[in-house]
Amino acid sequence: MIAMFLAVPHRPKLAAALAARGLVAGDEPSVGDGARLGWVAPGNDPDTVLAALGAGPPRALLIAGDEHDQIAALDAGADAVFGAEQSDALIAAQLAALVERHRQARQTIGELVIDPVERRVWRAGHPIELLPREYRLLTELARCPGVAVSRQQLLERVCGLTFDPGTNVLEVHVSRLRAKLDRGFAVPLVRTTKGRGYSLAAEIEPVRASG
Repeated sequence: MIAMFLAVPHRPKLAAALAARGLVAGDEPSVGDGARLGWVAPGNDPDTVLAALGAGPPRALLIAGDEHDQIAALDAGADAVFGAEQSDALIAAQLAALVERHRQARQTIGELVIDPVERRVWRAGHPIELLPREYRLLTELARCPGVAVSRQQLLERVCGLTFDPGTNVLEVHVSRLRAKLDRGFAVPLVRTTKGRGYSLAAEIEPVRASG
């Protein structure tokens, strides 16, 4: 079952319809790896509801309004909008399809998850906050896990440099990425291959006890 955050009152049958689609609904904001569904009551601002849902996985809104209200919700950043007149079964089916599209877009490498839609990263379920250039570096290494990418290739693709500047600008970004991805974990993900460049571990080997 995939967890999702459900903040919609007065729809007691919706949770059951979601469960039939493999989505278990929770009423805590911390729940919602699959999707988040909020309720926009008449006269309410969709921006406020979206802010309350947080910046997590796909955010959908259930709206008691006309087409103009639904358009406003999409313009505000909702990933999907449902009319209050729709049945629970139809809403559940559409949410399940939304979650599946989002899930397929993610790249999973061992315990590392990269979401190119939200530009977010997790390791072992823990969110990793990356700066834009750090994220770009990670995605370049993630193209071919386990394969070293040369310094020159990374300078071009990450830093936009077609020449070697003779500085450690790339090494600084690698160091920052390594610190964020590997801090608190026994096994490093970012690897250095002398004379070849940098790579992202394709698999995470178990740590063996000494002795």
